[in-house]
Amino acid sequence: MGWRATHGAVRWLGLGSQRWLCAALVLAGLGLVDDSRGAPVAARADAQPRDGTAAPVEIRLEIDMGDEVAAGRFRPDQGDTLGLRGGWWPLQWQRSVTLVRREGSAWWELTLRVAQPPVGGQPIPHKLRIERAGQGPEAGWEEGANRLLPTATPSLTLRRRFNAPPELAPVQRTGDIENLGPVASAHVDARRVQVWLPPGYHTQPERRWPVLYLHDGQNVFDAQAAGSEWRFDETAQRLALAGVIAPPLIVAVDSTAQRVRDYTPTAQPAPSGTGAAGAPAATWGGGAPAYGRFLLDELKPLIDARYRTRPGVADTAVGGSSLGGLVSLWLALEYPQRVGAALVVSPSLWWDDQWALRRVQAGQVGGDAGGQAPAASSSPEATAGASITTPAPPGRPRLWLDIGLHEGPQALADTRALRAALQAQGWLGRLMTTAEDPVGTHSELAWAGRVEAMLLFLYGRRGVTPVVVD
Repeated sequence: MGWRATHGAVRWLGLGSQRWLCAALVLAGLGLVDDSRGAPVAARADAQPRDGTAAPVEIRLEIDMGDEVAAGRFRPDQGDTLGLRGGWWPLQWQRSVTLVRREGSAWWELTLRVAQPPVGGQPIPHKLRIERAGQGPEAGWEEGANRLLPTATPSLTLRRRFNAPPELAPVQRTGDIENLGPVASAHVDARRVQVWLPPGYHTQPERRWPVLYLHDGQNVFDAQAAGSEWRFDETAQRLALAGVIAPPLIVAVDSTAQRVRDYTPTAQPAPSGTGAAGAPAATWGGGAPAYGRFLLDELKPLIDARYRTRPGVADTAVGGSSLGGLVSLWLALEYPQRVGAALVVSPSLWWDDQWALRRVQAGQVGGDAGGQAPAASSSPEATAGASITTPAPPGRPRLWLDIGLHEGPQALADTRALRAALQAQGWLGRLMTTAEDPVGTHSELAWAGRVEAMLLFLYGRRGVTPVVVD
């Protein structure tokens, strides 16, 4: 995918040994270049994604603005323009690509070239927006859900009117996924939980499996909720069948209307309109401790009782993006005797005046508030299919930290500052991998493109040459 990355693979690969680990080989194929010094390095120019190499896509949009002009909602003669925004580079949600009017008509046109289409041929969520000087951030948008730009063919022309009804997101699921339905809690709102079972789960009754808990679970296995998805099921199934990972159970935990509260460790002053019936609220957020109790004290025992898991800290990982990345970082640092690894993906470090970043910079890490840790796995069946991972030192969960270069300069600066702060606190070598995605936006599409490397970081096998499945 043309990524840049840094991590301590030079240390844990053991360059003096006779062979590279499969994880390093596949990471290199993805364009993730090892560098033990902890500074970003250039990606390989010839790097190709392993989830199917896609050629560039050219999309021509032709948009009928006749109804909007007739109703006075679009006034190009007074300076209005028509913009396109979306969740995959070269589109961004923060700024528009401007369409051009076809001379003498009510049609606006744009030819969009997508140099690196999303993994798996996923469509690109997007919306048109009427841009007008002085309007607020919520004004001018098409109504309803995001629309979808197909990317499965090399070229196409899309003709529609402004505010045309949104398309239904495609639903694609791979492997054995069980829906546990709403899981009740004494600490947070009930929420749906789904569990992906790895190949071999039903045919290897003596084997036990690590577990990866993912936040915003409604976006993990299909695109119904957000218009795009992480494709954890497709990617994990492919890597498991290729023999390059010792796969985990993947537990997808839905978010609710209280997502901000659940995924934030502190409260901060609330923006207007976030209280009851749109009234001002004094603060919002600060519910991560309650969410952590649900995840570790209620859901994890349920999963361990229902499935053949390895319940120890070394085999328990969490992950998420945005605020889900923030809460994953917090869980790993707050409960280091219960959480052995975390995927900290595009974390929302802006929360509460960069509280999480300031905490790490101050050395306030590793303060387990979770009570007695479960015993580490030690039985013979627990080590079947062992991955490259070994238990991290006490108080040092393994961390994957990443960011896209099109998520904004502050997000990039904050993530780089967090990387430096974690390194200063001892997250060196195999304990931390960081990646910067040159085409990465703040979207499920971008995160899906990094899932393969995340799974290899957590579960890549020792000494196995990868089978590349294009």
